[in-house]
Amino acid sequence: MSDQAVLVRRLSNGAEIRVLQQPWTERVGLCLRVAVGSHDEPHAYPGLAHFLEHLLFLGSRHYAAEQGLMAFVQGQGGVVNASTQARHTDFVFELAPEQLQPALLRLLDMLRWPLLQVEAQTREREVLQAEYQARSQDAGCRIDHALGQALAAGHRCADFLAGDRASLPLEQAAFQMALHGYHQRHYQAGRMRLTLVGPQPAEQLLAIVEELFGQTPGGDDELGSRAPAAMLPLRAPRLSLQHSRAGVYLGCAVQLQADGLEPALDLLLDALQDSAPGGLLAGLRELCLCQQLQVRVLYCHAGQCLLRFDFDGAEGARGSALRGAIQGWLQSVQDDPSWASRLREWRQSAALRQLVASPLALAQHLQAPQCDEACTLRALKNLLAQMAADKGWIELQCSEQSQPDWPASGLSLPLSARPTREPVVVARRDWRLPPGDALLQVKVPAVAVLPAARLRHYASLSSGGPAALHWRGRLNGEGAWDELDATLQARIGDIRQRGERLGIVTQLSVQRESWTLVLQGAARLLPCFSAQILPLLLAPIAQRVEPASQGLLLRVLLQRLPALCEASGELELQGMGVGFSEREQEQLAQLCTSVEPLLALPPVRGDGAGLTWRQTVQPGSDAALLLFCPLPAVDACTEAAWRLLGQLLQGRFFQRLRGELQLGYALFAGFRQVQDRRGLLFALQSPVCDAAGIFGHIRAFLDEQRESLATLDDALLSGCRAALQQTLRPLQANLPRAEQLWQLHLAGLPEVHPQRVREALEALTSSDLLKAHEQLLRVSDWRVLASGAQSPA
Repeated sequence: MSDQAVLVRRLSNGAEIRVLQQPWTERVGLCLRVAVGSHDEPHAYPGLAHFLEHLLFLGSRHYAAEQGLMAFVQGQGGVVNASTQARHTDFVFELAPEQLQPALLRLLDMLRWPLLQVEAQTREREVLQAEYQARSQDAGCRIDHALGQALAAGHRCADFLAGDRASLPLEQAAFQMALHGYHQRHYQAGRMRLTLVGPQPAEQLLAIVEELFGQTPGGDDELGSRAPAAMLPLRAPRLSLQHSRAGVYLGCAVQLQADGLEPALDLLLDALQDSAPGGLLAGLRELCLCQQLQVRVLYCHAGQCLLRFDFDGAEGARGSALRGAIQGWLQSVQDDPSWASRLREWRQSAALRQLVASPLALAQHLQAPQCDEACTLRALKNLLAQMAADKGWIELQCSEQSQPDWPASGLSLPLSARPTREPVVVARRDWRLPPGDALLQVKVPAVAVLPAARLRHYASLSSGGPAALHWRGRLNGEGAWDELDATLQARIGDIRQRGERLGIVTQLSVQRESWTLVLQGAARLLPCFSAQILPLLLAPIAQRVEPASQGLLLRVLLQRLPALCEASGELELQGMGVGFSEREQEQLAQLCTSVEPLLALPPVRGDGAGLTWRQTVQPGSDAALLLFCPLPAVDACTEAAWRLLGQLLQGRFFQRLRGELQLGYALFAGFRQVQDRRGLLFALQSPVCDAAGIFGHIRAFLDEQRESLATLDDALLSGCRAALQQTLRPLQANLPRAEQLWQLHLAGLPEVHPQRVREALEALTSSDLLKAHEQLLRVSDWRVLASGAQSPA
């Protein structure tokens, strides 16, 4: 990212603002970071920081919860979220540029004057309890927590700070004093940084923020200088965890005195995970130690960091062998002169990555510390030297062997320390840094590498920005969906990683009979990238990869949802591009043995299948369910009514099932397209209700809406209609326009269809809304994907 393009301003109240113009986007992304997190909360109340983050959304001095930031942004078709990390708390949103000012007003109001009502606290504590239960059972969270136990006593990375009923005694006066005191002490402008990315000129964005943010009291920033407890020396370098997922995991704790740790870590992790020949990962494969390496930063603050190393395919390998190989690589490359050129390439690639990043993702990226090349290389040298030594390495062995309870804070762990063995043998071989990325130099093959295809191209309507390329082909194999998906995802893993370094976003979705590949990035790179990745997807599937655990249950179901709505039409290779020059279009055509125009698909008709229930069994005690209700007809009037119905229901769904019934914390509702079908999607994950029960609650919720829809206030209806009109306005930017055009193609709808829906919205009445609700309740075509079986009733 170009430092000159970022406008930085320090306000008189101590707040810092960073603004960047991204002229080809259509939305504004904002991230407000408060320099306080879970490691700063009182030891007596683990989870207090996370709890406060939730409470801030539940009403403030000038905005009730139903008029606050979350309701406003979601009502405008935007995205809003928050997260509490170890040393900071982020509040983020993305929405249309004209809505920035009212959204920012609500954000600042809730941060400065939250109501913190005890009644709301009581309800929200149950939400945290459900979240705690899910996180405490998550395999990744338990491994993270176990690695934290190896650190020196007193470091808060050893504490599990999610918060639950026991740690949040809100009935006690002392807790309320601590909660209010924590907010008043830390939520001051002097401890805040706001980053903003949008299509407007940077000075215009800055003026909006300065006018509103400048009114927030400055406070005292002395707290920011407190040093964290020491990470080293380790108290337990070798640990055994009783765990259903057998394997070995490594951690590495580092303490540096120099600045520049974060950019140095970015550069090092890129090199560690680079799959190019000659690098670490290639060497680990040659030694038969693992097939994939993933390195993640679990903690980074004030010169300290804790890294986690995951080794796919390393169940039989010893941790000492993997550690010896990594340390051997670190020792060999720590004085490699090519680090400087690799850093320059990394920074050049940053401009390519900036092309495809959403305004929200860029706003979050702008929060990272700024550091010049010399500072980064000095920090990298110190980082490599410390990691090449022995004192910070942690070896965690996971197996089903019984272990005693470890005295961990916040979460019980069956964990024990293992005796320290003889020193690790460092693997000596010709380790070196991977060469520079060759993808930029590879030319499109002169001969075809792909079969006959149907292609269509659309010109750019905006200047600058990335191009988008959608491919769809036949799945060349049979078997269980999860195995086929895992196999194809693994096939493209290396090329996907190489593309990400150059700002190429790769999204692969596998259905029962087909796959869909979406590529986004610099237009000049995508023809060559297609030539390398598409043959991997078109090749026959013989050996299959065992699917791995995929994290949050609701996310797993969402990945499988497209299989419920297999796209119609012929399954020959199809492609659609937006934003390519004539030369790049010719390069794409050269890849194929022959090219014909992409045919328009027939519009999708409802099949009247009633209720279809598909069960996908997943581990864990939570239950989750997706209910997708396709449109009964494809005309613009029907879609307009169902879209407006979804706009009205999404906030009520959240309030009823999460706020009042407290069924779970992961849920959403709204209008979606799944493959070639458009309709309403309802989703919920619950720790207290089985799948059949979730379905019953969703059905009851939908039944209950008739009365409120019949007495709908005209002003509310008008406001929802206006907000929905904004989400359907003509798209100029390449990425959202390409997604819209591809969805229209799959659904068999003409390019003018969104405009017809906008016109139908203008004439929509409350009776049309009631008719749409009646159509929904007929259950003519409801599709359920759930973690449990359907109730016999």
